Amino acid sequence: MAEERKILLKLLYIINNNYKESDLEDLIMSMVRLLLPLVRKQSGVYLKLAGYQPRDIALLTISSLFIRNGQGRFPVLERLFNWRIVEKFMAAEEADFRRYLRNILARRLKQTFYYLSSEIRPERAKIKREILYTLKKLPGCRIIKDNGRTRVVIRPEHSGRKKPKVSAADQSDWLVEICLNQGLAGLQVPKFFNRLVEFLSEQKLSVEIPLNTLLETYIETQKGYLLSEARNSSAIRARTETEIESPDLNAWIEELRIRNAVLLKRYLDRNKISQDELEAYLKALNELFQNWQDGGQEKSLFGYLKKYAPEMSPREYRKEKRKILEYLVRTSRDFLKLKLHRQKAGWGEYDGQEL
Repeated sequence: MAEERKILLKLLYIINNNYKESDLEDLIMSMVRLLLPLVRKQSGVYLKLAGYQPRDIALLTISSLFIRNGQGRFPVLERLFNWRIVEKFMAAEEADFRRYLRNILARRLKQTFYYLSSEIRPERAKIKREILYTLKKLPGCRIIKDNGRTRVVIRPEHSGRKKPKVSAADQSDWLVEICLNQGLAGLQVPKFFNRLVEFLSEQKLSVEIPLNTLLETYIETQKGYLLSEARNSSAIRARTETEIESPDLNAWIEELRIRNAVLLKRYLDRNKISQDELEAYLKALNELFQNWQDGGQEKSLFGYLKKYAPEMSPREYRKEKRKILEYLVRTSRDFLKLKLHRQKAGWGEYDGQEL
C-alpha cells in the first residue's frame, strides 16, 4: 500500500503547484511500477513484434497524464486528481484510492494499445509482403490470386500430391505445431519459410493455405515461443521486483559479476562456450541485473543473450546454451535472496560458496 500513499502525496504537491522536478519524476516512475504488471499481462505478440518493451508501453501510457499547458500546469492530471478527489482519498482507505488509480491507468493503457495497434498493423502488412517475396523465390511454392484473395500452394519436389490429414480449418494449428517442433520460432521470415519448405519436402507433404492464415501461422509460432520464454522467466521477474530492494544492492551486483565471470571461465575451460560467448553471457547478465535494479526483467532470457550474440539461433540456444544462462540467473537470484535474508536476520556476510 505504501506505493499508493506515496503517489497520493506527490499528486497533492503537484496539483497545488508546490513540487520539485524530482517529485514529478518520482510520481511518474511510481505509476510506471504500478502499471507494469498489467502491461506485461495484456501486451500481446504484436507489440513484441513491433519492438515495444513493457516499460516503453508503461511510460507512453503515463506520459499522457503529464501533458503541460501554456502555464506549465497539468490539466489532465488536475482533472482526474483535483483537490476534492485527493482530499477525499487522504481520509479514505488506501484500497479505495488504489482501485480508483488502477482503473484510470487501465483505461489509459487501453487507449495506448489502441494507438499502438495502428502502428502495428503496418508491421503485419510488412511481414505479409516479406512472406510473399520469400515464397516467390522458393522452389515448389506457388501464389494464386482469385477474387481478391491470395492462396499459397507449397508443393515441394518429391511431395507428389500427398496432403496432410487435417481439415482446412485445422491447418493453421497443424502448421504452428510443426514450426514449434522444428525450432522455427524466433527465425526471420526468409529462414523460417526455407526451413518449413525443407521439412514439408522431407515428409513429402503439400499444403494449400490462404496467405492470411500463413501470416497467422508465422505470428502464432513467434507467440508460442515468446510465451514459453516468459514462463521460464516469470518466477524470476516476480521475485526480483518484489524482493531485491536494498541499499547494498549495487555492491551485491558487483559481487555477482565477479562470481559469474568465474563460473563462465569454467565453462570456457571445458570448451562448453567460446570466448566471444563468455563475453556475451556477461553482457547479457549485466543488462539483466540493471533491469532488476530499475524495476524488473523486461524480456526473455534468450532476448538478453541474443542482443550480444546475434548469430545464435533459437535452436542452438535451446539445445546448448539455455541451461547455462538459466543456471546463472537462478543462482544469481538465490545469491541475492540469501544476501537479503542474512541482512534482515543480522547475520554475517555471504561466504562466497557456490549455491
